Amino acid sequence: MTDRPSDDAIWASVANTLRTVVLPHVDHPQARSSALQLIALATYASRRGPDPSSERLEELAAALGGAAGQDLMRSCFAVLANPQHSANQPLREILQRHLEEDLEAEAKLLEVRRGQVSGG
Repeated sequence: MTDRPSDDAIWASVANTLRTVVLPHVDHPQARSSALQLIALATYASRRGPDPSSERLEELAAALGGAAGQDLMRSCFAVLANPQHSANQPLREILQRHLEEDLEAEAKLLEVRRGQVSGG
């Protein structure tokens, strides 16, 4: 048990402070837009979850097997450039899934941002 607030709680507090204390006093259109963007970003940060990068790299390395070199992404590019490589299709599927996950996360950020604009 700890009294230390979580990152989620800190970001939620930042968003709430910007929304309830700062935003009501901002009249300049560009400054107001920036404040709304910061609220959206803080709200997104409080909900986004852990960074998937290390798990993704491990997944790519496993898919490449012996074709994985020291520069993992360069190895991925080499396999993708060779349609005859046995890891080509599995690698494409993994990267497609990663892209879809990233686009889903971006859509959530845009959704939060739209909510801030309509609610601001």
